[in-house]
Amino acid sequence: MDRMDKIVAALTAALAACAIGGGVAIANATPTPAPPPPPATSVVDTPEPGDTPDVAGAPDTDNVQEGDQNGPEVPDTTVAPAPPGR
Repeated sequence: MDRMDKIVAALTAALAACAIGGGVAIANATPTPAPPPPPATSVVDTPEPGDTPDVAGAPDTDNVQEGDQNGPEVPDTTVAPAPPGR
């Protein structure tokens, strides 16, 4: 390897190191964008006559979910579907 090849190899390595280091520096210097503001509308409905506020620790009496909710995650059917016909 002659002298010119060594110089070109050293300059190429230095340029590559600067490019990688510059990319890392720019990536770390860029601030993360702020989270978007919450929507202006409220998801809470207005109270109607006869409504009672929820009490912390009160039993859930709306019967939306009943039964054992701690069972294993299994599909409803245990039979595998038939492969499509050709």
